[in-house]
Amino acid sequence: MQLEVVGVRVGAPLGAPCSSYAVDGPDGSVLLDCGPGALQAAWTSGLIDRLGAMVISHMHLDHMLDLVPWTTAITREGLVHRLGEAPRLPLYVPRGHGPRVLSDLLGAFGHGLDRVGELFDLREYEEAATVSACGLDITFVRTGHPEPCFAPRCTDGQATVVYSADATATPALTRHAAGADLLVCEATFLEPGPELERFGHMTGDQAGAVAAEAGVKRLVLTHVMPFDDENAENVRRARARFRGPVDLAEPGAVYAL
Repeated sequence: MQLEVVGVRVGAPLGAPCSSYAVDGPDGSVLLDCGPGALQAAWTSGLIDRLGAMVISHMHLDHMLDLVPWTTAITREGLVHRLGEAPRLPLYVPRGHGPRVLSDLLGAFGHGLDRVGELFDLREYEEAATVSACGLDITFVRTGHPEPCFAPRCTDGQATVVYSADATATPALTRHAAGADLLVCEATFLEPGPELERFGHMTGDQAGAVAAEAGVKRLVLTHVMPFDDENAENVRRARARFRGPVDLAEPGAVYAL
């Protein structure tokens, strides 16, 4: 089992793709989120060749917008040329809200939700669900983000990865991450303040505290701004809280578990 970082940015793909991470299971890879730039990165790296499913944590653009170009005819033709077929991947989105947002988004370009069905098997999940894909069991917890957002916990029975998605530092998230081999946790802001509460995000200091309380083995900070100095300081503050390894997520980084 391993995790590959595909994209790391918050809001816009400035210098790197937005949020997207691949977890390799025994039977293929599950893509967690598909923000702007994820399709190109997956195509270039070869990740797209082994994808078996996709899970979207929530319907904010920096976590799902590349679903739009993924559904185009040119992507389908490219997959046929590359793989001999265009695989129809299971696509898991939050119940109710997920299909509505996709329908509205595609409608803005003159398409219907049926367009998604050409390349994806659209499925809905909720907090109590367990999704089984690529030999992985994936469970969820609702996060403190204003948009309905769910942090996935992925396990093959031997190793566990937890991805916070967009979240606040809540006891529920800490319980969800308990004992994980790897916690991929957002650290959007450097300092606490009104933006933190308004937008439902975390600092590096808070991410480090969650990792320490959850007893995880390794912490990777993600969902970061394009500001190297702030990101480096968030890593330093997380390390002051958490004694295990702390990394800043970088596209292409791979963590074997």
